[in-house]
Amino acid sequence: MRAGTDFYRWANQAFETNKTGPLTIATGNLAAWLSFPVISDRYEEMATMLEKQDHAAYLPAGTHETVAAGYKAQMLSFADALRSNHTAFYNLALSGSPGNGIQVDLHPLSRGTVNIDPKSPQAEPVVDYRALANPMDAKVMADIMRFSRKYYLNEANQKWGAAEVQPGARVTSDEDMADYLARTLSPTEYHPAGTCAMMPLEMGGVVDEELKVYGVGNLRIVDASVFPTLPGANTCQTTYALAEKVSGSRKRQRGMMLTTT
Repeated sequence: MRAGTDFYRWANQAFETNKTGPLTIATGNLAAWLSFPVISDRYEEMATMLEKQDHAAYLPAGTHETVAAGYKAQMLSFADALRSNHTAFYNLALSGSPGNGIQVDLHPLSRGTVNIDPKSPQAEPVVDYRALANPMDAKVMADIMRFSRKYYLNEANQKWGAAEVQPGARVTSDEDMADYLARTLSPTEYHPAGTCAMMPLEMGGVVDEELKVYGVGNLRIVDASVFPTLPGANTCQTTYALAEKVSGSRKRQRGMMLTTT
């Protein structure tokens, strides 16, 4: 929404007069969660490429074999998800600001690390996001950007003076887009998760189906760290749902114990 256009003047007047209109829309108030076949006609090609990877090659050196086994299982699952219309890969969020087009990849395929700083164990942990460590992430994001171009620069939007600011019309190939992403990508988008995954122990899991930590008595973890992979949704609501599920389960268990005794 460019300043000086008829649309901008109308939107500004609506907000100043009634506090209504496009300028009242914050990021996330209007959004779509899109599957990969909707975004890209390369979904079968991309899924096959992901299946055929040497998955362990894209993990940090020295990764435990159980973690590598779990990562491979995740990647094979995501290959199926790339072909599916029932898994959201792209969160397209709209706002009333002059700029738009945040590229949110809901299912990054790269994996980072979180470690204690051996020089200062009490300090903040050492986080290495390892964004784009799996080259398939750049390909997925490239198709997300191509879809965004098509969406924002369609004929209907042209009358409002829509124009691409970044990465620029000359950036078209997978290689050029990967270079752009390497320079500009935010590795988190406020969706940290997965450091204490609910998976089988032999696949690198940290907690079981009851969220109990393997090998540690009376310890459960109830937050986004137990998600094996990012959900195709906002992590905040998903964590709320997890907490409510656990809270209700614990209440029922206490009730059964009281009834039994």
